[in-house]
Amino acid sequence: MAVPAPTFCPACRAQRRMAWRNERSLHKRDCDLCKKSVISIYPQETPFPVYCRKCWYSDKWDPIKYEKNYDFEKPFFTQYKELQDKVPRLAVWNSKCINSDYTNQSYNNKNVYFSFGLKDCEDSAYVNYAVEAKDTLDSAFVNNSESLYSCINTEKSYRGKFLQECEACVDSAFLYNCRNCQNCFGGINLRGAEHVFFGEKLSKEEYEKKISRLNLGSYKTQQELKQKFEDLKRKTIFRYAKLVNCTNSTGDHLINAKNCANTFDGFELDNVRHSTWVFRNKEVSDIYGVGDSEFLYECISIEEVQNIKFGIVGHIAHHAEFIDLCFSSSNIFGCIGLRNKEYSILNKQYPKEKYETLIEKIKRQMSEMPYKDARGREYKYGEFFPIEISPFAYNNSLAKERFPLTKEQVEKEGYRWQEEEKRDYKTTRDPQDLPDNIKDLSDSITEEIIGCEHKGECNEGCTTAFKITPPEFQFYKKMNIPLPHLCPNCRHYARLAQRNPLKLWNRTCQCAGIKSDPSTHSTHAQGHPEKSRGAKNSGQENIYTNTKAHDTHKENHCANEFETSFAPEKENTIYCKECYDAEIA
Repeated sequence: MAVPAPTFCPACRAQRRMAWRNERSLHKRDCDLCKKSVISIYPQETPFPVYCRKCWYSDKWDPIKYEKNYDFEKPFFTQYKELQDKVPRLAVWNSKCINSDYTNQSYNNKNVYFSFGLKDCEDSAYVNYAVEAKDTLDSAFVNNSESLYSCINTEKSYRGKFLQECEACVDSAFLYNCRNCQNCFGGINLRGAEHVFFGEKLSKEEYEKKISRLNLGSYKTQQELKQKFEDLKRKTIFRYAKLVNCTNSTGDHLINAKNCANTFDGFELDNVRHSTWVFRNKEVSDIYGVGDSEFLYECISIEEVQNIKFGIVGHIAHHAEFIDLCFSSSNIFGCIGLRNKEYSILNKQYPKEKYETLIEKIKRQMSEMPYKDARGREYKYGEFFPIEISPFAYNNSLAKERFPLTKEQVEKEGYRWQEEEKRDYKTTRDPQDLPDNIKDLSDSITEEIIGCEHKGECNEGCTTAFKITPPEFQFYKKMNIPLPHLCPNCRHYARLAQRNPLKLWNRTCQCAGIKSDPSTHSTHAQGHPEKSRGAKNSGQENIYTNTKAHDTHKENHCANEFETSFAPEKENTIYCKECYDAEIA
């Protein structure tokens, strides 16, 4: 890529990139061109104009109008910030969507509300990072699924509640790392199971009787079941990472990856490093939210590009550096908002020969006259945009989710913090005063303003109050789910807390060391625990707490080492691939 080695570590580079992406902080404001009210990721008080999608893509303005001559007496990033404060920005990234105004990083969606980073979804709300999800609420990282509630990392599933790390599960709830299961309630590491109730294999009649006795529409019951599920998870084993058909790769939640390092949440990858939420990429490093691209370094939120260094929000571009919101352009440097342009620097076009000469001169000047931020950190050629010139306040950016800082810490670092907009909601219902059961609520609840249990006292962007939309209420009634007591932002952070961090630790397999017949262990996975170890109805709950096995582990454990996103201080028992497969597959 012909760039100097970075001076920031991979984690700090990721934090810096994420500070340039606002996913879920939405504001009502006016389009600065047509004056219509729009939903935007930028508040009203911005130094630059903000246009609605129709105006931004129109021929009513020209980004070349804001061109700047390069000044070799000023650092590059100082001049870039001057350009940034003038060029109109796109209010929200929302492409080919119907009735989905309250979405961002959103493609081809219909009837989707307050959801972010999703594609081809329908009739859903409060969803993050989803593809082909339908009739789904309060979920994250879900694909090709329908009628899900509070699910995480789940795919090809239908009518599921509280599923995590699951695939092809139907009419099931409270499952972790289960595949090809139906009519299961409370289970871990199940494979091809049916009629399992918290680890106990039952007949169809027994299972249905157990379920019918549960008051599933009750909030109190739901909280008790969630706690029982968490207790069950603490007693099981976990595979060190989800790497499916991967070769020579480290990270988590990867499918069909080859020669990848420190990479998370992606598929169809070849030679990818220090990257997250990536698809069909090859030869890239330090990217986030990128698909169908190759030869990239330090980029975020771009698609179908090649040979890009230091890029933000772009599409079908190549041979470009330090660009933001540029489309169908090539051979550009330090440009914002360009469409169908080439050989441009700070939005000014040049003859090809002049452009190439200037670029080399600018790169030298960037190293000889580096930009210095408020803390005195230097940004020479080869570093991504500084956080302090991001158009987003730190607490409105993705960085706050992945690298949380307090207001005091943000200001100490020299970054910008935006005070929460004053809210004077007149709540009509406190959460503790809501009827316990969904069946005791009428459609009038959609007219109420419900207080959030956190009361704005958390560090999760709490809105202090929220409303239940009519489609949302109908979903709860249909699925027999009690009303939530937290606002959508607090629920979002609760889901994030259930996922491992984007970080790897070196650990050793915690297998007991004694390998019994894998076919014996597989009876647990098939939901037939009564056949294992001669124990009658021992239950899935007790499969991985065998005292003898754990005592043996202290003296004779597996020696396999690996990199995992499970932190050492966590209580989880982590197995290598071979030991996990022997126990579960």
